[in-house]
Amino acid sequence: MPIHAKHPSFAATPDTRTVVVLTFADALLLNGSGPMEVFAAVPRVLAGRFASQPPYRLVLASPEGGLVTSVSGVEVMTQSLAWLDAQVPAIDTLIVVGGPGVTVLEHDAQICRWLRRRQPGTRRLCSIGTGSFVLAAAGLLEGRQVVTHWKFIEQLQADYPGVRCQQDALYLNDGPLWTCGGATAGIDLALALVEQDLGPHAALALARYFTVFIWRSAEQPQLSASLQAQSKALGTDPQVRLARLHAWIAAHLNEDLRVERLAEQFGMSPRHFARAYVAATGDTPAHAVETLRLEAACRLLETSNEPIKRIAETVGFGREERMRRAFHKQLGDSPQGYRQRGHAPLPAAGQTGYRFVAQNLAC
Repeated sequence: MPIHAKHPSFAATPDTRTVVVLTFADALLLNGSGPMEVFAAVPRVLAGRFASQPPYRLVLASPEGGLVTSVSGVEVMTQSLAWLDAQVPAIDTLIVVGGPGVTVLEHDAQICRWLRRRQPGTRRLCSIGTGSFVLAAAGLLEGRQVVTHWKFIEQLQADYPGVRCQQDALYLNDGPLWTCGGATAGIDLALALVEQDLGPHAALALARYFTVFIWRSAEQPQLSASLQAQSKALGTDPQVRLARLHAWIAAHLNEDLRVERLAEQFGMSPRHFARAYVAATGDTPAHAVETLRLEAACRLLETSNEPIKRIAETVGFGREERMRRAFHKQLGDSPQGYRQRGHAPLPAAGQTGYRFVAQNLAC
């Protein structure tokens, strides 16, 4: 991707940093491949910035090395931990993936000892999804704030009471420790790691390259309003159609979304649609649209310097006053207050937590 002159220069890594992804039999393939693709794309996306040496060296490892079969049946070739000890004295970033086979690693005393031994020389220790159980078993999460896949939060807290599990976050950074939720959250985590190394504009360029609709903030719940709305609607065929309608709404927030338009999109009369929608979701179509617009407005307030009036127009509220009323009703705050209370959009370059809305993402 060409870099436009208006963007600041990207920070340069002093040396090639080794990123090790630790996998195992029956791991989730996307847990490892997602972050690895982000790191591997840096030289391509930031062409010409790393002429002398690539910023990252990627190593896929497993306890014994060799071919490892993921839960999807795809085999991947890996290096062993013994090879790492011999060839990689300093690991910059170590990422432990998750998946159904994670319990084998969790209860492997040798793996836990290896993690404890390598941790002091590792700059960043990370887990994707249930990979957090392995780090917890090694005693590396005691007293730390962590997140795991939403389905396993209670289990992690019960099995390891010293871990401070957070309920709603895509990823968390506690000192050298980085943890995240499900598989796609690993991509968000990798973008945040690149941001820490190379600056926010580098991470935005990568988000655009991967056609990520929005670079999600760490604090965004794993189950967003649109996903929660869809989950209410899954089941019978009409309910699956409702789930598709929610996705359509999210893509057309700045358009006329009165019940007549939604009913037409759904293929029902307005009156029949309104009744069916309430019966299926327990909510009115108008309130669902307002909630999705509110969530989009919150993301823009967090991730951009756009004027509030323009944000109101972008997400479909139209008038600023209408958006302000929705904020007060649902959040008990004003848009300006929301932006000011811990959601400032422009920290210093390279500071983690800087978020972007990636518009016009085709490369």
